[in-house]
Amino acid sequence: MSNYFDIPALHYSQKGLFQYYSNNTNAWAVYGDDSINSLYTQYADITNPIISTILNQFVDKHIIENVKFFKTKAKGTVKPHCDKRNVAINIPIQTSDKNYTVFYENIGDYENPNIIIDGKASQVTAKRFTNVKELEKLIITGATCLNTNVPHGVINNSEEDRIILSISFVDKFDDFDTIKDLYNNGNLTRTQ
Repeated sequence: MSNYFDIPALHYSQKGLFQYYSNNTNAWAVYGDDSINSLYTQYADITNPIISTILNQFVDKHIIENVKFFKTKAKGTVKPHCDKRNVAINIPIQTSDKNYTVFYENIGDYENPNIIIDGKASQVTAKRFTNVKELEKLIITGATCLNTNVPHGVINNSEEDRIILSISFVDKFDDFDTIKDLYNNGNLTRTQ
């Protein structure tokens, strides 16, 4: 079973998203141990016209919990982990064929990493894995739904930061199979 599927009918402006990302002043949260090998997240305002244009393409935008920018620094990695959420739709803003999402099989233990917001650390329910086996690599070139309940990480071998927009879902919709079923049945986005 694949841990992702493409959503080619979800339209967006990479240029517009990059411009909004560049001007966004919301605080960054940092998951990781050092400045290069960490995942940086920042909330996006769902009322921003660039974001609302994307969200208005969903049949029911009330199933969306939040929208965030995710950044992996140039030459950085995000260690194998599972999110506290179970599914995400990721939209590329600044990506290349030199950065990958990697899915893994856990063959060892895990730890609960810290998140740092405004210099303060606190523990989260996400899991970071210390012993894994690589299953598949994915280069995100368009809107893609990911099973974030499976161990995954990011390898960025490029000279630029990897930037994506990530959409999370509420309650019963925070489930990869549910989102996949909605998509396959024509009930996720207005055009498919």
